[in-house]
Amino acid sequence: ACLVPAALVEQWRAVAARLGVPVLVGSHQAVSRGKLPDGTRGLVIVDESHHFRNPRTRRYRHAARWLVGRPVLLLSATPVVNRLQDLAHQLLLGARDDALIADGVVSLRATLAAGRGLGALGQLVIEEPSPSGPRPARRTTAADPDPDEIRHAECTRDDLAQLRLSTHPPTAALLRGVLMRAASSSPAALAASLRRYRALLRHAADARDSGRLLGRAELREFAGELDDQLVLWALVARADGPVELALDDLVVLDHLATQLAGAQQRHDPKLDRLRRLLADGEPTIVFTTQRATVRHLRDRLAPPPVAWCTGERAGLGLLPAPRSTVLGWFRDEGSWTIAGLPRPTCLAVTDVAAEGLDLRLAARVVHYDLPWTPMRLEQREGRAVRLGSARQLVEVVRFSPPAALDPLDVRQHLRRKAGLPALAGLGAEGGRLWRWRTELADRLRGEPVVAGSALVGAGGPRLGGGVLCGLELVGLRNGAQLRLSSVVGWLGPDGQWQEDEEPVARALHAAAASAERPSPGPALIRQALDRLAEPVRRRLAAVAARRWLVADPDPAARRVVQRLSVLVAAAARRRDGRALAQLEGALAFAAGGHTAGEAGMVRQLAEGDEEALDAGVRQLPAPSIRWDAIGVRLTGLVIFER
Repeated sequence: ACLVPAALVEQWRAVAARLGVPVLVGSHQAVSRGKLPDGTRGLVIVDESHHFRNPRTRRYRHAARWLVGRPVLLLSATPVVNRLQDLAHQLLLGARDDALIADGVVSLRATLAAGRGLGALGQLVIEEPSPSGPRPARRTTAADPDPDEIRHAECTRDDLAQLRLSTHPPTAALLRGVLMRAASSSPAALAASLRRYRALLRHAADARDSGRLLGRAELREFAGELDDQLVLWALVARADGPVELALDDLVVLDHLATQLAGAQQRHDPKLDRLRRLLADGEPTIVFTTQRATVRHLRDRLAPPPVAWCTGERAGLGLLPAPRSTVLGWFRDEGSWTIAGLPRPTCLAVTDVAAEGLDLRLAARVVHYDLPWTPMRLEQREGRAVRLGSARQLVEVVRFSPPAALDPLDVRQHLRRKAGLPALAGLGAEGGRLWRWRTELADRLRGEPVVAGSALVGAGGPRLGGGVLCGLELVGLRNGAQLRLSSVVGWLGPDGQWQEDEEPVARALHAAAASAERPSPGPALIRQALDRLAEPVRRRLAAVAARRWLVADPDPAARRVVQRLSVLVAAAARRRDGRALAQLEGALAFAAGGHTAGEAGMVRQLAEGDEEALDAGVRQLPAPSIRWDAIGVRLTGLVIFER
């Protein structure tokens, strides 16, 4: 089964048919409605998995429950959007929270929520650091507002300051942020937002007359065109409650509407910025966060007519056209068939076209409005920076908003969030956390491999007397062995054990460069093992201690454990061995780490009656394997002569 964005369903089906791979393809939107592929087994592929980063959405809850017991492959170029928990929530669709316990990670969710990266993530994450095949390079520049645009923005800010908005400061900040974001996009977007605000106030007046107050649902509908980042929603308390608006703003809105009606007919200095950029005729995709701004560009940039796309609607100038046709003009050379009209060189779109689509003919991407996340920047730019592009270089232009209309400083948010993937070991800046092991192995791939142990030259005073070794931790249970984790570490001449890149890489390269690598004698091996005993003992003790810990256990899991403990005691008194074995398995499952779907099952057990608990116990997945003891296997030993 494949779960993909709706816009990509046919593309996935076509590729699967061409490869002869039988799959059922479902859309993210269908998942939100609780409709998931029936009759499938085996691997589930989730494309653009960052859409499943919020556990409070219906989409996430439906997918999490359905994925219980299924192997899952998550695909995303931008798994970290707003916080490191984004990555944790995606991984928990298929991995249990304690999946990395053998590496000392008690809780995957808690560790990432604390903003800490994990070297052990390399066991769950595979990253392709360089794109496969030739892609165009990018040149990114910032287009700053000119003095005329700055003055215009300051006047707009002063006009909006006339609105009281709300007696509740966080609500007022939210409303003002929505209006300013629209104003920074275009006069048309501001006019549309003010119309929605007027409708919201009238709704509030009607609600007051009928004896009730507005809630957060109405506020969310008003802020509907914000790009799903909850940046502004953080200003409002989480608890649902009444929203008090300044109804006397209705009078001020009439005055502002008159002013804006005239402003929309005058020149737009931000639009002039774009017009100067487009004068060279290079095929350009212009991204905006507001549908009204797309219409504004369509109407004011012509002639020649501008191609545009907002959701399912698309066209050329004032003429509607199928969405696939419009997008095809910027994908395939032979797609333009309208005789007598020049091929359009500007495509104005909302972020609906920012994901998964191939617009390889574009030579330039313009961020007319900056989004709230680097993920959205990457998605937009990826439409043109693609395999098969005829361009060697794609120009990226980011329109900086005037400071007067950017009180939250969207550029600062982008800079902060751009550094988040590196904390998890992702991206160009994150390789030092765990990806360096793979890169080091690739660099040494051509060297001869010798199993067992070796003795090499001193390699200088920093290596002489040191030991490089590979270790595996092995779980022992009922005579069987389960590989839990592996590590390559360096024991220096001073007795310090290190697993970081610099000492390990230095020793490996020195060993590879050594002309002779004889086998050390038994006495040298025994000395090395004696020295390794202490760091190995410390590692074993840490893992053994952590595997009994639970980070911030879920209250529902605690309730289920308590209820099951009572049933276990009753089964023991009855000497009902079959029930006892089943209940003890359920108890081990409830007390362990869970995937997101399994955690939902535990919550259902906690809330159900005795009959539901009895039925649910029989449906629980098997608990994580808990080993009876932990052993150590030496996988390689390199001793450096003094």
